[in-house]
Amino acid sequence: MRLIKIILPALLMLNSGLPAAQTLSVIPVPAEVKIKKGVFKLGPETVVRSDERNQFNRTYLLSKLRVAGVTDKRTGNSGVIELITDNTIPQEGYSLISDSLRVTIKASSKAGFFYGIQTLLQMLPPTVYSGVANGFEKWEVPAVEINDYPRYGYRGMMLDVSRTFFDKATIINYMDWLSYHKINKFHWHLTDDNGWRIEIKKYPLLTARGAWRGPGEALAPTFGSGNKRYGGFFSQKDVKEIVKYAAERNIEIIPEIDLPGHSKAVTATYPEVLCESKKDAGESVQGEVSNVWCVSNEKNYKMLENIIKELASLFPGKYIHIGGDEVNMSSWEHCESCSEFMKSHDMKRPSELQNYFVRRLEKIVEKYGKTMAGWDEILEGGDLHKSTAVYAWRSVNKGVESITKGQPTIFMPGPYCYLDMKQSPLERGHNWAGIVTLEKTYSLDPEQNLTGDNKNLILGVQGGLWTELLAWPPRFIEYQTFPRMAAIAEIGWSKRANMSWESFHERITKYHFDRMNQMGIAFRVEPPVATYENGVVYATASYPWAVIRYSDNESNPDSHSPVYCGPISTADPLKYRFAVFYNDFTRSIPVKVQNVDYVYQTPATVVTSNIVANEKSSVNNVSDYKYDTYFRSATKAKAGDYVLYTFQEPVESKRITVESGIPVIDFYWVTDGYVEYSVNGTDFIKVGELNRGKITFTPAEKIKAVKIVITAPNDANTIVFQDLKIE
Repeated sequence: MRLIKIILPALLMLNSGLPAAQTLSVIPVPAEVKIKKGVFKLGPETVVRSDERNQFNRTYLLSKLRVAGVTDKRTGNSGVIELITDNTIPQEGYSLISDSLRVTIKASSKAGFFYGIQTLLQMLPPTVYSGVANGFEKWEVPAVEINDYPRYGYRGMMLDVSRTFFDKATIINYMDWLSYHKINKFHWHLTDDNGWRIEIKKYPLLTARGAWRGPGEALAPTFGSGNKRYGGFFSQKDVKEIVKYAAERNIEIIPEIDLPGHSKAVTATYPEVLCESKKDAGESVQGEVSNVWCVSNEKNYKMLENIIKELASLFPGKYIHIGGDEVNMSSWEHCESCSEFMKSHDMKRPSELQNYFVRRLEKIVEKYGKTMAGWDEILEGGDLHKSTAVYAWRSVNKGVESITKGQPTIFMPGPYCYLDMKQSPLERGHNWAGIVTLEKTYSLDPEQNLTGDNKNLILGVQGGLWTELLAWPPRFIEYQTFPRMAAIAEIGWSKRANMSWESFHERITKYHFDRMNQMGIAFRVEPPVATYENGVVYATASYPWAVIRYSDNESNPDSHSPVYCGPISTADPLKYRFAVFYNDFTRSIPVKVQNVDYVYQTPATVVTSNIVANEKSSVNNVSDYKYDTYFRSATKAKAGDYVLYTFQEPVESKRITVESGIPVIDFYWVTDGYVEYSVNGTDFIKVGELNRGKITFTPAEKIKAVKIVITAPNDANTIVFQDLKIE
């Protein structure tokens, strides 16, 4: 059967039961829309006009319209696109009116014109983003009247570049992708335990040593960076270029240096900032030690002022974010100087030390013309300056608490906005905040638990992408960001009354996939659901125009695999795999039939190891064949460590999978090691090296034992082992 994909050039959806704002396929959905009859046609004679203050927007628009044949001519007879200043239109708002003769965009600000242009681009064929025409486009704009403005002034995205480093070109691309969706804030998490990513001229060791991890480096390898030198940083020249590029696209960059915890990259290079104590202060939530600034050391505030002074000169925006989250306060409790400081200042709790630190930084940040921001932990231990912005990440209720205390608040609750979370149980990602689907993200309403004037303290919403798991596969940053970032954009921009999950999902899958593809984004496609009933396999996708391909030999479907056209009769559903394909290169993860148990052998097994389990784990967890439990070590592994699986009776198997790391998260795996097996329990034959903590092999005969052998320390403070999968 030949599949022909038709890309519709007309972007008006046909569901007449929806409000007009929803029947236009623009994301985020505009505030007010009237759809009229007719179209405006673009061509070589189309004129683009603006006043002098709008030259950037005019040039930007022309650069996009060249694919439609529009040139830089100032005169013509094929219609006009004009940018007209109208000071009665709200900040960031715009009006867009089109008919057969002209397209008029009015706004009172550079940002308003830019957002009007983004709406115009979404009403054109998707190739307007790539600049590469396919020859089948209709370069037409539907006749409409749009009056549009944002719900919130803050619509943001946070990217962590400490755990995984992304270069300047990636950040520049990210700016474009955010701007297409009317995102206007980029929260740049520049420092953490695992790398300092911005040049500070006063303290060159922060990047000379603190930007790198690996054997012999100041920072140990971690998060899959492996036993090699890993890292990088942005020079001040790089930062200025990125800030300028973002500002042209109306994105304010908010730099974050995470303080006073999450600071291993500082303490490893300038250890004098630490508390002086011989007592063990224990580990932070992330398993780091000695990563907290000493609050009572007055010299630290001079160093911090010097750092913030340089940051303030690089970032012209309003805010500097100082972190303030997940501080291991036991560091202060074990510090004689901090204990004396608490007594002299009549403090009863370590959280009051945190508040003291935060208030000192407020004054430093204010001294350099900026407003301080921090994570919701800064609410603890005392009051804040009423201008200090709080980023509510732990829950929606933390946002409500912040607003109740009178603080300007950005809603970024993990269960909705943390884009490093899994998108389904089968996909890579963290899960401590739950499964964060596109629909879950879209369901966030910051105002749902607030009434009256308190709502005015909601600055807006933000997505967040922490990057422990983003070193691989390639372009995973895009997969995790999109299309969930489009949901954040619509929450932040659109009227709640105009929002509908059904409409949004249709606009995403029917139209916005094409746009994101032309934008160059490696976005996520939702996998299908396959079930088995009465000898028949059924596969369904979340939208009716999806193309599902399948295989019947346990291999992953590819672009040459047959298209699923209906129920498949089979006596062996375990061999089938299904995936939704957007195109040959963009597809969902492959899935198996979900309601059929994949039965692995469960032979009586004794597991032994010289590795000590942490207090919540046991080596016995990997001999019970319960695949949601695992054996986790108390410390980093070392060369020569092992885990030995010994079967009570020899086992015959067609395939055995040995896997380390937290199941389906791929975290804390064996960085360096190999697997061997034994027929007699004494003599071992090497199978091969573990690849990202995993290997699958086919024994030629019955075997008595399988052994994992560590050859070098793993790149994390712990290591995880799983049950064998014996087919």
